[in-house]
Amino acid sequence: MKSVYKARPYRVFLNLLFGLGAAIFVTAIASFFVKSTVAGFLLFIVVFAAYVWFIIINNLITIELDGRTLLIKKGKKTEKYDIDKTSIRAVTKTSRGETSCKLYLTKEGGTEELVDCELIGITKFMELLEELGLGETVAKLNTSHQKDLE
Repeated sequence: MKSVYKARPYRVFLNLLFGLGAAIFVTAIASFFVKSTVAGFLLFIVVFAAYVWFIIINNLITIELDGRTLLIKKGKKTEKYDIDKTSIRAVTKTSRGETSCKLYLTKEGGTEELVDCELIGITKFMELLEELGLGETVAKLNTSHQKDLE
């Protein structure tokens, strides 16, 4: 059975909103220094386009899991991993309500490759981990210093 994991439309839309906010913020700050409306508009367009390119388009991926083979498609590039010969680890990190999902893959004798799975969403990412056999192993770090204060 073949499982396919793609970018979720709501995650892409959410990132578009973040990009819009970033472009507005940068343009507002720059408006104190640049009094030209045209220059401000061009700056807005450049910041928004850069955000869309680097954060959304460069992270659009399709992950296919077919038996013991994992395919990672990113743009025109396709990477094939034999699960039995690949070391896999995953990291999820939640900060300020946003969860980042990262998959690290290392082929035999190769270097570790990072796959940013943020656009597929945490639910689908957890399903992928379950299918990969990584299960529910969680190492939660306590970062509070409450004991230090007592």
